[in-house]
Amino acid sequence: MRKLILDTETTGLDYNNDRIIECACLELIDNQHTEKRFHNYYNPNGVIISQQSEEIHGLSNAFLTKYKSFDDSIEEFLDFVGDSQLIVHNAQFDISMINSALRRKNKKLLSLSNVLCTLELAKKKFPGSKNNLNALCRRFNISLESREKHGALTDCYLLLRVYIELMGGKQEHLSFKETLKESKNTKAIDYNTRKQILINISEEEKNIHKKMLKKIPNAIWNA
Repeated sequence: MRKLILDTETTGLDYNNDRIIECACLELIDNQHTEKRFHNYYNPNGVIISQQSEEIHGLSNAFLTKYKSFDDSIEEFLDFVGDSQLIVHNAQFDISMINSALRRKNKKLLSLSNVLCTLELAKKKFPGSKNNLNALCRRFNISLESREKHGALTDCYLLLRVYIELMGGKQEHLSFKETLKESKNTKAIDYNTRKQILINISEEEKNIHKKMLKKIPNAIWNA
């Protein structure tokens, strides 16, 4: 299954009047990062970046003048996204910003039903705790050295690691409780009822083993 870690930076917090000025996506196939990514800066077309926003992400109107707007580049974004599931921290904000642009271009809106919000997931796992991206990185011992400012691409790489941890780590399917499915029911295997498999060792094998142990100083197997 193809999934995309997604993040945006914007001129401000108003869905209708502010604009996307940076967007990044990282591709995952079967929850493994493929190294394929999408990343662009965008011209806000006359919308002034708020001072608060510029302090957060460090992007200025002067820097962005050489780029196309997100609205005018939206086909490139849609081609990359396709029908993949999106993984977003605070998805309500990012998806609303993207959908505002899609609405202005008379395009089909993205559905939140195809979006996994890691903020909501973290709230369920750690109720009452701070669950912003910085807090989750500290919880999972993920270095924030690369994050002098908020940047869509940098935050995607951090969110990728946070997402893996939220899903149980790199070995999320590893479980010490083995299960056996029978029709619609799932019941745990009772190892106490399993028949032990005994292996007979020949005298020759025992002697070879003893000779090997004599070569090992203070071998614990002699106890």
